[in-house]
Amino acid sequence: MNIKTTEIYEVLESNIDKRLLIFQGSARSGKTYNIILWLVIYLLQTPNKTLSIVRKTLPAIKGSVLRDLKEILEMLNQYDGNRWKKQEGYFELPNGSVIEWFSTDEEQKLRGRKRQILFINEANEISRDEYVQLAIRTTEKIILDYNPSDLYSYIYDLLETEDDVYFHKSTYKDNPFLSDEIVKEIESLKDKDENLWRVFGLGERGIATNSVFSKYEVLKDEDFPKDGGIKIRALDFGFNDPTAIIECRIINDNLYVKELLYSQGLTAEDLVYKIEQINMDRTDDLWCDNARPEMIQDLKRKRINAKPVIKNTILHGIDLIKRHKVYIHEDSKNTINEFKEYKWKTDKDGRILDAPVDLNNHSIDCVRYCLEMSNKPKGKIKIL
Repeated sequence: MNIKTTEIYEVLESNIDKRLLIFQGSARSGKTYNIILWLVIYLLQTPNKTLSIVRKTLPAIKGSVLRDLKEILEMLNQYDGNRWKKQEGYFELPNGSVIEWFSTDEEQKLRGRKRQILFINEANEISRDEYVQLAIRTTEKIILDYNPSDLYSYIYDLLETEDDVYFHKSTYKDNPFLSDEIVKEIESLKDKDENLWRVFGLGERGIATNSVFSKYEVLKDEDFPKDGGIKIRALDFGFNDPTAIIECRIINDNLYVKELLYSQGLTAEDLVYKIEQINMDRTDDLWCDNARPEMIQDLKRKRINAKPVIKNTILHGIDLIKRHKVYIHEDSKNTINEFKEYKWKTDKDGRILDAPVDLNNHSIDCVRYCLEMSNKPKGKIKIL
């Protein structure tokens, strides 16, 4: 059988004697697939072994690792639906070796089981204590893979303190089987976000900076698109804080941001007057912060087509913004300042946390709302 593999498979073959193998890499570098392929072939040659495949949550396992596992078993003519115990979470090979899968939030499985081989997928998602509990119950080999998106992780400590360890870094360039479209998508990160490019393009640890947005560009009016793509507007209510209205135009992976309103102390009456001043059509959708339903009703009574935004988390919204190359209109001074000053929180030791400081975010919240709602049915947004 002719099996296509990458360098990662060869690394596993040549480092069979190491107890701990750590694979750090960019997006689509082929880490997970080749690790599972090697593990299955290894188990087929070594009977009566138990392999535990672990990730932070069970849905994450089902949506990633198990798909690869099933595909590989089918490719090797080893898959048997009768031996694939979906509910129990294991598959038994003909030679008695077992592949089981579970998440670290299943406490009884985390602390109760032993195995010869452990594979932790996206290992930086789990805690140091969870790793220790798994490691002390593994008698032979531990394999970790991850994208180095965390600035601080127990994995980096393992690299410094463990003796019987092999480390390998890979990027998408090490995977010859990627399509041109996927390569283009990954390389587009160069122009969108410096940290995302380092992590998911170069496979390197991110830079320790607490600026949320490292890349955006200010455009002159003559360079700012007046039509095309999707146009959508959003409003973030304030009073002592500014009330902001932002217009976004989304053209492919480009996000064009224009500040229509940024003002403090506005009542509902004031806001209606401002909307009329900026020549917004009252019938156009205006997606509003759903935390202020009374203000939304006030606007509706004034025949403004105000609608509550369907929010996801702030981190999800930031991720949506970072997926685009951001251009801000030169007259949007407050918005430009927000993108410049928006910071991640830090702890008492100066470590950066996965939560932004709740300041300098009124225009940014509007941009989040625009992107959240741009994924909704097209009847709810204006396509020009």
